[in-house]
Amino acid sequence: MSLKKIQQVKKDRGFALFDLIIYGVLIAVVAALFVVVFTAFNREPLTGVRVSVRAEAVFEFTFGGQLSVLSEDVTYDEDSKGITVTVQSDDGFNVIYIDKQNRSVKMKQADCNGRQCLFFRAMTDNSQFIYCNPHAIKIEPIDRDLDSPDIII
Repeated sequence: MSLKKIQQVKKDRGFALFDLIIYGVLIAVVAALFVVVFTAFNREPLTGVRVSVRAEAVFEFTFGGQLSVLSEDVTYDEDSKGITVTVQSDDGFNVIYIDKQNRSVKMKQADCNGRQCLFFRAMTDNSQFIYCNPHAIKIEPIDRDLDSPDIII
């Protein structure tokens, strides 16, 4: 490297003004996305759930006490603490437990490959859902409005 090139490198600053502007804009965009993603969820308490198989509702329950079985493939057992719902599909079954006291919903059993749906956390607010991919069963809040920008999937 020549002496002239070394002196030129020494005179250059680490960042030009244009570089700093680009980095500032990038940081602002990332911060805005972070705020939108983590604060835009509808965190209202769970008021009810809808169970769908292949996008067709088969069971609905509101914590006010209204229960609707919309398919022959659904059976349930109710006691004072909760409701155990069994959903049969062409591929197998899923067992869902609705805890009426804690206003929560959890997938308890499934006979699908992998059983990933059993590892979803219990639903306690309107921002959560549970999905079993092999059986195409989705449990979502009954108040969920997919057209609303408040809930991001």
